Amino acid sequence: MDYQFRFWHSLLNPSKLAFALDNEEQDTKIKGYQSRFFVILGLTILFFVLRNIWGMGSENLTYLMSKNLEEEYIVSRYLSLFGAAIKGLLFFAFHYYFVSACLAILTDQSFKAISKIQLFVIATILLEKAILFFVFALSGFTTAISFLSLGPITTYLTNDSFVIYFFNQLTIATALTIYIQYSFLSKWEEESKGLLLTKIIGIHIFFALVTAGISILPLYDYMTKVVGL
Repeated sequence: MDYQFRFWHSLLNPSKLAFALDNEEQDTKIKGYQSRFFVILGLTILFFVLRNIWGMGSENLTYLMSKNLEEEYIVSRYLSLFGAAIKGLLFFAFHYYFVSACLAILTDQSFKAISKIQLFVIATILLEKAILFFVFALSGFTTAISFLSLGPITTYLTNDSFVIYFFNQLTIATALTIYIQYSFLSKWEEESKGLLLTKIIGIHIFFALVTAGISILPLYDYMTKVVGL
């Protein structure tokens, strides 16, 4: 028995895909998934590269132009583009492999099946990032706080950077991600679905806390001190 993987149809019909994934190791073949995998991977890397070309993440290179160091600037720009491509690849790998591994451990479900579900998650997060980039490109500037998150509201309640960055990680894409993961994983859960939802939300809160902690650290200053710049 074959299952034809179509992105939107599979996303909107979690029961059918969940059944196919559950029987993949037996007699069910999922066709069309590999091509979608490489499309999303390619779009992810392309997005990070385009964002870098526009100037996001390469602001520190402008001083080279101000000092008329044209050759150094060109080399730095190419290295920055390469770094952006690597960053896109790492972003994809983190969500597709690492998050899938965490969910597999916590839920005792198949890593292979969960990783396929994560393709929807990556597309969702990428779409949100594309919307932010489009708005930033139109406005001509960027901000550290996403208007699609709880970050802007939090700034009216506290000045604590850690709290602001934490709620900045809780976005519309986060809510959709939780919904997608629960929609599929709940099809395999035979015991407490409430506990399953708690585990999924817990993972997102944990990563939001880690990201907030990293965001408030002066990593650039630390690196410059280490290398002696």
